[in-house]
Amino acid sequence: MEKWNLASLTELFASDPEELGDVDVTVVETGDVIRVTLKDKGDLDVLVAAGGDQVLASVILTPADDVPRREAFERMILSTHKLVPLSTFGITTIGGKEYYELFGSLSAQSSADEMIEEVAVLAANAVDAANMIESWKNGEFGA
Repeated sequence: MEKWNLASLTELFASDPEELGDVDVTVVETGDVIRVTLKDKGDLDVLVAAGGDQVLASVILTPADDVPRREAFERMILSTHKLVPLSTFGITTIGGKEYYELFGSLSAQSSADEMIEEVAVLAANAVDAANMIESWKNGEFGA
């Protein structure tokens, strides 16, 4: 099987796989990432990059500075991240500002079904993570 690249991933996601619902696929300005916008998930953007032996999918969650008690929050997500299937929390820098993200990666030789599943699960996990972050901001987790 040939490795996935941006062109083949664009074609896959632009075919509106049933598991993802209605989607828009665009190439991000840098040209090395595609944005898969899941309309049925409130226009959730999943960024997908292919390089070498892996494909990385990522959802930007919120600016890190917007999360109160960051140290406690980061300890909580690091302690519970095993409960989030196929996804990992991270911090990425965009325009000099830190953001929390949720990401997953697959072999560049994974099947089309596996690629679609990764994006679908990542999207569902991102919605759950966004809800959890809002609960954290509202003080619904410990003091």
